[in-house]
Amino acid sequence: MRATLERLSRLTWAERRTLWSAWWLLLAAPAALRLLPLRTLLQWAQAPAGPRWRSSVLPERLAWVVAAAARRHPWGPGCLPRALVLRRLLAAHGLAGELRIGVRRHADRLSAHAWVEYGGRALSEPAGVDRFQPLLAPPVVIR
Repeated sequence: MRATLERLSRLTWAERRTLWSAWWLLLAAPAALRLLPLRTLLQWAQAPAGPRWRSSVLPERLAWVVAAAARRHPWGPGCLPRALVLRRLLAAHGLAGELRIGVRRHADRLSAHAWVEYGGRALSEPAGVDRFQPLLAPPVVIR
């Protein structure tokens, strides 16, 4: 607990606000995925309502903050809720990340994964994410 509090004290105020927002959004995202159409959630993730936050937070740092919030979450949100929340927070900071959903075949199983790319690179993802074939390329832009 003490180490967690020390790491929290090293965050900037903007990062703390983002961590708090990410935690609450991760709490709501699984329920929203069950109740709302995916198109609605994609619109929500792409263009947040209200004014954008003015900060110089890097996309990689936002990805780290979302991952940190997910690690301390009671339900351990899956990849799609994490990707939706990261995309929403990037948009809130005026950054245009791309939500990707891909599949891969491994032996006789098909697996899926969701992630966010910024500048052509996957944010906060393990090295094997490039083995997933994106379902939609280029990414869908919902207006």
